[in-house]
Amino acid sequence: MERFTGIIGIVVIFAIAFLMSNNKKAINLRLVFSGLALQILIAILVLKVPFITNFFALLGRGMAKIEQFATQGAAFVYGGIMVDTHDGGAAAFGMKHTFVFAFSVTATIILVCVLVAILYHIGIMQRVVAVIARAMNFVMRASGAEALSNIASAFVGQVEAQVMIRPYLPTMTKSELLSSMAGSMACIAGGILIVYVNMGAKAEYLLTASLMAAPAALVISKIIYPETEEPVTKGRVKLEVKKEHTNLIDAISHGASDGMKIAINVIAMLIGFIALIAFINYGLGKIYPELSLDYIFGKLFYPLAWSMGVPLDDVQQVATLMGQKITINEFVAFDTMTHHLAKPLSEKGLIIASFAICGFANFASVGMQIGGIGALVPERRADLAKLGIRALISGTLASYLSATIAGMLI
Repeated sequence: MERFTGIIGIVVIFAIAFLMSNNKKAINLRLVFSGLALQILIAILVLKVPFITNFFALLGRGMAKIEQFATQGAAFVYGGIMVDTHDGGAAAFGMKHTFVFAFSVTATIILVCVLVAILYHIGIMQRVVAVIARAMNFVMRASGAEALSNIASAFVGQVEAQVMIRPYLPTMTKSELLSSMAGSMACIAGGILIVYVNMGAKAEYLLTASLMAAPAALVISKIIYPETEEPVTKGRVKLEVKKEHTNLIDAISHGASDGMKIAINVIAMLIGFIALIAFINYGLGKIYPELSLDYIFGKLFYPLAWSMGVPLDDVQQVATLMGQKITINEFVAFDTMTHHLAKPLSEKGLIIASFAICGFANFASVGMQIGGIGALVPERRADLAKLGIRALISGTLASYLSATIAGMLI
């Protein structure tokens, strides 16, 4: 019965998007249904076809291997702290079976940024993105620019994805801008994805979620803000990216430097947000002993989590994760899911939760996109600001749609 509950979730998600639409008569039903079909196809292939499932499991093991390589680099810098590669530096502080984020994850972020910089410099990243974007463009008839941006978001960061379509940003329609922003909200960069795997999330679920997020973001954003103009890149996919580095060594150096900046930013963000949560929970606890942000999120998102097909025993916890992700950030949600739940989630609950919180859709990302993309194309900053909340909602609903579909297949 829970499998069919997901149908309610799909209807609810589309109903929310439809009610928010600024031009209901202009909604392109062909794009919506072809995008939904593409999502379902990806989910079936990855979750139900054995050899593809095994391939994604292999990719997951490869990601775990990358974490081991990163630890080797960290061991040289941190010395004895990283001797035991399985506890993330916990043993050096007298702790057992404790995950120390600063030592385990920062090294992984740096290594992945180096690998991405190498792939980007030699042109492999661009070719992979272009091939997948052409396929999505053919199926959904999206413009080339928004297809490229959405696919790129599954590999690189929110702003970096827009760099790949920088020549088109000044002339993109508002509908294209929204779909590009929503794609970056719904997807998750490869480097950060590996961080979540390192934290304990299952790689195959996150990989599938990020792939499904690209068409999902297009579907939801085109319902909320249908295309009524003629995109410059309609019917064509052309990637125009200039090399930013002199040679491979320069690319590696910049990749490592960028990785460190990201790692420090992530650490600072987590310290700030988690400390703030503790502060707020302390205040709420003074009002009523059992009152906390987790309790509030669990109640607010309970109906939606249930409609998405989450098993009843897991609904409260998954609803809390959904609330944490959109109001705080996905790092806190994944940390809660992998280390701080009152009881383990069922397999289905874990899959739906992993898909639902896989993405950058949170309030901080709105500011990041306005600032980052606005720096690339200052003349569109006002449009970016107006579309920010719509992009947040589109990205969130896209993740929920993917989660619901995945849950129906389990």
